[in-house]
Amino acid sequence: MRNIYYLIWADSIQSIRKFQPNNKNWKFKTFFFITSMNSFNLWTIMLWLKYLNILTLYHVNIEFFPGHMLNNFVSFMINFASPFILINYFVIIRNNRYEKILERYKNLKIRYGFIYMVSSIIISFLSAILYGILTHTIWRG
Repeated sequence: MRNIYYLIWADSIQSIRKFQPNNKNWKFKTFFFITSMNSFNLWTIMLWLKYLNILTLYHVNIEFFPGHMLNNFVSFMINFASPFILINYFVIIRNNRYEKILERYKNLKIRYGFIYMVSSIIISFLSAILYGILTHTIWRG
């Protein structure tokens, strides 16, 4: 049985090493992209749980910085990205655990990382638009 989480990581690492062989920051880039996609997915799930009145969690709102966008970004990072920063670091990055994963999942034929990235972005974007339309927060036509 293959673990999809490890397949995504293995494909992402192999892809960045293949297409950017001289990149010294491949570990950080892969960590950043996968953690971002994980946080977008959590945000999407929480958005629909809130809309369907199944679960509403209170979020940490930051009012520290002078800009509204910077405060929202930091709030998003605390609420949605921080769990995945910890999980991905301890499960994949720490003690170079990714080497064992690469050994186990070598010679992948399917681009799991790319599929995960594209589907996460599309689903998050469409969810934001649809949520805005359904709650009348965008498009008051």
